[in-house]
Amino acid sequence: MISISQFGSITLEQNPKLGFYTVGEQRYYSKVQALMEGTCADQFPIWDFNNEVFKSQPWTKEPDTGIRELYRLRAQQLRDQYDYIRIECSGGGDSAQAVYNFLLNDIHVDEILFRFPEAGKKKLPADPFNFHAENHLSEYEFATRPMLQWIKTHHPKVKITVHDYSEDMLSDEDRDESWVYAAKDFLQPAHVTKFTTYHTMDQRILADRGKKICILYGIDKPKMCIRDGKWYAYFIDFQANYANPDIGEYPNITNEYFFWTPDFPELLRKQAHLIKNWFNQPANRHLQFLARWPNHSNLQRTAYEAMIKPLIYVDYDPTTFQVAKPATNFYSEMDHWFYSQFQDHKLYRSWKAGINFVENNIDEKYFNKEFGRRVGFVGFLSPFYYVGEVEAHEATYLKIANNHHDRF
Repeated sequence: MISISQFGSITLEQNPKLGFYTVGEQRYYSKVQALMEGTCADQFPIWDFNNEVFKSQPWTKEPDTGIRELYRLRAQQLRDQYDYIRIECSGGGDSAQAVYNFLLNDIHVDEILFRFPEAGKKKLPADPFNFHAENHLSEYEFATRPMLQWIKTHHPKVKITVHDYSEDMLSDEDRDESWVYAAKDFLQPAHVTKFTTYHTMDQRILADRGKKICILYGIDKPKMCIRDGKWYAYFIDFQANYANPDIGEYPNITNEYFFWTPDFPELLRKQAHLIKNWFNQPANRHLQFLARWPNHSNLQRTAYEAMIKPLIYVDYDPTTFQVAKPATNFYSEMDHWFYSQFQDHKLYRSWKAGINFVENNIDEKYFNKEFGRRVGFVGFLSPFYYVGEVEAHEATYLKIANNHHDRF
């Protein structure tokens, strides 16, 4: 059973599979707490994302098993482990493929849950031609709704829930700064309210029955990079920190990631080789720059992910409508509906109070900044796991560029 820790009204699941931080000899499952402790101790925290498991993997060896079969095996592994599986589904590639891995293999999913703020769409009508992150709500109309209708038609035993999280956000209840401990990296107005694990009546009734409940996220696409002519796989903490670990009084609730899991590392190895092999093909080598290290550009990440989705998410339609990724973790464009319409609300003030709380208690070196404003925490990286050689070294690009230049 997973242990817990408490911060005011927040009770956090201490799940080592989702990663943890250490400061000295002490382990922390909240990034905010770890950074505060690191500030006080003047010691940089260390992030561990299943390091021992992933270090022991033969990353250079591609599994012989096909990717669809590996997906099936992972889905069955989860089904065998839990009484109730609820998938957090946005309609994007990660969560959609996770859903298909169950349903297309006739492995039952108990519930598909989509989160949507009804209050946000009143002044922001759906727009299929706007791909900016601020238009995030349009994904429901053009991506998620058709998918949910397909599930309802072809898999009627699956419970489909559309959760209007704006009802919880805009209630009159005050909240203190303790919410930041559950947010981990995502100190946005909506994040911890959006991904509630037990707040609805149905969720509480189910948890009270003592069922072993899995809250499953489609985290995430492989992080790959090219360094010194070699392919590496790695992990970064803000993607591993996506789940809301607030489980209240229910230790029978566990957060799981379908792809980034130490329980089935063969899956990540297979994905890594599918990506490496594709970029190493002669016709695709000109796109290897998208994976060069360092690769912190949001535009570069967006292009890289657009390339790899068809390679690894074999059942997901890559033409599905999807907006760009948000640029920051504190002021996410996904909450544009809230910033633009509810600046006078209590939640807006408590959100800003939470931001001020971390800014006043965490050292400057732990923040990313844009134009002097703190917009997120610095990312923590796992070790880099060597996957294989790059078949077009950077020197090749330089030679090509010089030859091209000499022609003019």
